[in-house]
Amino acid sequence: MPFHEEHIETWEDLLKQEKELKAGDWLFRGMQCSAWELETSLERACKRHYEDLSEAPQIENILTREFRRRYHNHRVGIPDPVGIEWLSLMQHYGAPTRLLDFTYSFFIAAYFAVENPCKKSCPHAIWAVRNKWIAQEGVELLNKGFKLLNCDEKDTDYLRIEQNNCKWKFEQEWELQKPFFESLLNLRHEEQNPIDRSQNILPCVFPVNTMKLNERSTIQQGVFLCPGNVRKPFEENLKKLHGFDKPKNLVKLVIPHNLRIEVLKKLHSMNINRASLFPGLEGFAASLGIYHPLAFSSEQNS
Repeated sequence: MPFHEEHIETWEDLLKQEKELKAGDWLFRGMQCSAWELETSLERACKRHYEDLSEAPQIENILTREFRRRYHNHRVGIPDPVGIEWLSLMQHYGAPTRLLDFTYSFFIAAYFAVENPCKKSCPHAIWAVRNKWIAQEGVELLNKGFKLLNCDEKDTDYLRIEQNNCKWKFEQEWELQKPFFESLLNLRHEEQNPIDRSQNILPCVFPVNTMKLNERSTIQQGVFLCPGNVRKPFEENLKKLHGFDKPKNLVKLVIPHNLRIEVLKKLHSMNINRASLFPGLEGFAASLGIYHPLAFSSEQNS
């Protein structure tokens, strides 16, 4: 078993795990089925058309360029995004990207884990990743890879800030993101024939976020994990980080399906449901079919 697992039996077990995984120190992702791998939407898109991920860098390049070229048709008067904001917008609107959604909130991840079961008896999962560990290990590997590629110094200024401080420097980070992500994604507009460095990028995973958060990201306390080499599956990138198999760094909490309704009820009482996480009529309407106490509670009042 490559990743450490903890099996949850009761709601109290979940509360105990939440206390042990201190808020802010860990990042979380809820998944409907515990058997599912950590996989980006770009991986899934590539697998629908190719047998492997060998074409992933080219597909990512084309999709990102097309999104950037047509963005102004749908968002007139809004300044162009910078750096990771492009990928964040693509992810938000459902385009395939290398980003994997995580959250700083344990309970929000728990909701997404149990919201919609993929199979009646399928257990659910919450992935928990220690923030400082993945930032340090991931950036160290990525920085090493960029040095091997002889990239311009301006490309790696963003990495040096992360490596030296292990925290976000908002005043500088956003200006430095643009050359970094354009180099990582091979998106240099000034180059007629940009060099494809993607096959030489070292596999790794590191956390990223944007300066301009949309409403949904704010409410869901969102953050992304970004793989370095998209020719490799996300989990293969993750396994290159030293200590990936240690529960102090990475753990998967497995929730049995028979606990799902109780967890939904508890989270609903905490105002964590689809209506609160996806504000607007669409989110509210969808929430009615998942769990509503007046409709699905065994203690209905006539």
